[in-house]
Amino acid sequence: MERDSAIDPAGQRIVVLGCSGSGKSTLAAELAERLGLPFAPTDDVYWRGAWQPTPADEVRAWLDAATLRETWVLDGNFDAQRDLAWARADLIVWLDFPLPTVMSRILRRNLTWWLAGATVWGGQRMTLRKAIDGALHALATHGQKRRTYPDWLARTEGARVVRLRSPGAVARWLGNDVGEDERAA
Repeated sequence: MERDSAIDPAGQRIVVLGCSGSGKSTLAAELAERLGLPFAPTDDVYWRGAWQPTPADEVRAWLDAATLRETWVLDGNFDAQRDLAWARADLIVWLDFPLPTVMSRILRRNLTWWLAGATVWGGQRMTLRKAIDGALHALATHGQKRRTYPDWLARTEGARVVRLRSPGAVARWLGNDVGEDERAA
């Protein structure tokens, strides 16, 4: 696959951040494909059977191994493991969309999965309760990320930070107009 030269200089170790429903997995997969980098999807890492969360030490061990590789694209916040994911990244993309955008996306996604009986993270089937819980999680964490990420990202050394505040900004950035690039401050 030919590398996308317009985005290629941005990084070889990329993490895409954002609250639930912001499009982290979609953007990370697209970046990995465009740049010819390995994509390490993380949703399955967090969930085991019967919607049981993976123990934190196992998540950390997986993340440590994944980020020791020379190149990678991750699609997760890893707030508790910033010392690994964020510190080892050379490009951090923060999808910082308005709450109404995030809520419409997560509700549409989760309810579609529930109605279709889709198998999602860790082989689970989306239930109505989990669809609603996911939306409530996004609602609860959206403001927290907006309050904490600017300071955390400003203290992350060695990584270029791209903060994209709308789906249109993502499209422009991917279309090689990187005017949305800013150090989150």
